[in-house]
Amino acid sequence: MEKKRVVKVLLIFIVFILTACSGSSEWEGTYGGTSTNGDKVEIIVNEDGSIIYNENGEKIEGQWTENENSLNLDFNGEVSSKSEPLILTISSDKQIITLDSMNSSWNADFYQRR
Repeated sequence: MEKKRVVKVLLIFIVFILTACSGSSEWEGTYGGTSTNGDKVEIIVNEDGSIIYNENGEKIEGQWTENENSLNLDFNGEVSSKSEPLILTISSDKQIITLDSMNSSWNADFYQRR
């Protein structure tokens, strides 16, 4: 009887671990809003490391790499040749992203999860 109990506990533990590992990235999703320049922007973060920056209907594809608390976005200079890589951070409730750059000429933009 004790052996069955141990096996049952182990199976529950394995299911829990597998479920936790299969979760999607906290970054994955679609975000949108109006940039500081007044342009309509939509950002789609895909779990596979790809990203789409859609500004007024013009879609630019890029790649992201994850840091400890942010993503670095690389669009091969197509979004901003002076300001890339762009830096994406997310709010603690995972609903708002901030798009920023190390370049001081870039104005930070905030976008809402859709």
